[in-house]
Amino acid sequence: MKVAVGPDPSLVYRPDVDPELAKEKGSFRNYTSGPLLDRVFTTYKLMHTHQTVDFVRRKHAQFGGFSYKKMTVMEAVGMLDRLVDESDPDVDFPNSFHAFQTAEGIRKAHPDKDWFHLVGLLHDLGKVLALLGEPQ
Repeated sequence: MKVAVGPDPSLVYRPDVDPELAKEKGSFRNYTSGPLLDRVFTTYKLMHTHQTVDFVRRKHAQFGGFSYKKMTVMEAVGMLDRLVDESDPDVDFPNSFHAFQTAEGIRKAHPDKDWFHLVGLLHDLGKVLALLGEPQ
C-alpha cells in the first residue's frame, strides 16, 4: 500500500530557512516568559505529578492490549497533525512536523544510524492517545 505524504513536512517550519524570520537562538526554550508559558507549566506539572509506577501500570493495563485502534505508523504520524505539543514553548505547529524535523535533524547529524532516524520519527507517537482523551 502506498501512502502519499506530500512535501517534506520537515521543511515547513524551520528556523533556518529564512534568516529574516528566524528566532535568535537564545530565544528558544524560554521557560520564564511568553504566551505559551502557562500551557507548558501545566503540562509539566501534570507529568511530574502523575508519572508514578502505579500510574504507568494502570495505563499499561488500559492501553497495552492494543484494543483501541489499529493503524499503520504513517496513519499515527498523520494523526499527530491534530496535536500541538503542549510541553514545548517554541512549538505552535502540529506534532507531525516536529516528528519529521527530529528525524531529519538526526539523519543529518548521524547519516549512518538509520535506526536512530526512525526513533526520531516515532518518539512522540504515544501522543495520539491525547485524541482519546488522555493528557499529553
